[in-house]
Amino acid sequence: MIKKLIIIILITLCIICAAIIYLSNVNNNQKVDLYLYDNTSYNDLCKEIQDKGIVKNLTLFNLYAKALDYKDNIKSGHYSIEPKTRLINFVYNLIKGRQQPIKLIVGKSRLVEDFVQKISENFMFSSDNLLSELKNENIDDSIFFFTIPNTYECYWTISPKDFILRMRKESDKFWKNKKNDIERIGLSQYQVIILASIIEEETNKNEEKPTIAGVYINRLNKNMLLQADPTIKYAIKNFELKRIKGDMLNTLSPYNTYKFKGLPPFPICLPSISSINAVLNYEKHDFLFFCAKEDFSGYHNFAVTVAEHLENSRKYHKILGEKGIK
Repeated sequence: MIKKLIIIILITLCIICAAIIYLSNVNNNQKVDLYLYDNTSYNDLCKEIQDKGIVKNLTLFNLYAKALDYKDNIKSGHYSIEPKTRLINFVYNLIKGRQQPIKLIVGKSRLVEDFVQKISENFMFSSDNLLSELKNENIDDSIFFFTIPNTYECYWTISPKDFILRMRKESDKFWKNKKNDIERIGLSQYQVIILASIIEEETNKNEEKPTIAGVYINRLNKNMLLQADPTIKYAIKNFELKRIKGDMLNTLSPYNTYKFKGLPPFPICLPSISSINAVLNYEKHDFLFFCAKEDFSGYHNFAVTVAEHLENSRKYHKILGEKGIK
């Protein structure tokens, strides 16, 4: 009778232990992101999941880790832990390396160095890793030709090489649908990107971009200097300038469109899709000049003749002078 009672107690305890193990949840009450590097040790992992409130008592976690030989087989990755996740599922995902993708927002950058820095902040690789890979592939100066600003899903552990490959694939997919537009306007894909980069720097008013694109297309067709102020800022690497004047216009640089005809050799920033589409669907008109409006609205006055443009420019610079903007 006693032997039977002991067996019943043992079975009951096993059932209770199994239930505790199976029903135990993580401790966090909101989503927590966990990032494990290649050199993350088991002790580092334990400290982090405690510090982030994922697991309070490590006893059960250690039991799983030991039983499943996880301690020496930590897989790097980004793991997103939702509240009430079963602890056994959390550990199983770590063991299998089932990481969650991140949302990468590729936005505007003026310099390749800025681009590399912003991108690397989202991944396990460093900015130096990405820059080295760009140089290895001889595209460090031309990465803006192969990147389309957008939101992408990527794994945090992606390599620099695979990241570049992904951007190339996304770019190829984007431009595949633009072939007819490119042929229609008579520019190459690279020329469209360069011109779009200038427009990106000229205005943040999307509705005005096709008009500005039309001005530059008209000037190119007439073999005129583009005289785009953003190219001067790029040439002298001073993007905070309010006024372009004096010796700035004589800067000896292939990006100085006041001195050299045609487009610069590379984009002066990573242009948005709206600026690219503005070039591909530029507004047909007779305007050859434009100048910021004197009301500081961010919009522009457009002109066909030099006389009209000089009058618009006079009004704008008069206001600049009155406000003490040099």
